[in-house]
Amino acid sequence: MKNFLLALSFVVLAAVTALAADVSGTWKVDGTVYANPVKFSGALKQQGATLSGTATFEDGKTVPVTGSVKENTVTFEFDAEHEGTTYHLVFTGTLGADGGLTGTIAVAGVEGTFTATKQ
Repeated sequence: MKNFLLALSFVVLAAVTALAADVSGTWKVDGTVYANPVKFSGALKQQGATLSGTATFEDGKTVPVTGSVKENTVTFEFDAEHEGTTYHLVFTGTLGADGGLTGTIAVAGVEGTFTATKQ
């Protein structure tokens, strides 16, 4: 019985791992913070629960992105400059059944919202 339970736990663990979100790829992100648009293309690479990549803005500027994935929650962050000031943006989203992300952007003590679609 003990071996059966051990084998069953491996099967369940494998199934949960197979169902974990894979967000590797290129994403189009569209958001707003305090009436300021936040739009960019994000190229993300996922290794286990860790994300890395880049965010490319409409003006062509690219910044490094780091983050993590836990079940259907995706968090990523980066520094971006706006009107001469550097801001640290933290995106926390939920992966929906349609494969898109919806969530919040935290920056400089305020929050906004975003949606993202995988290209």
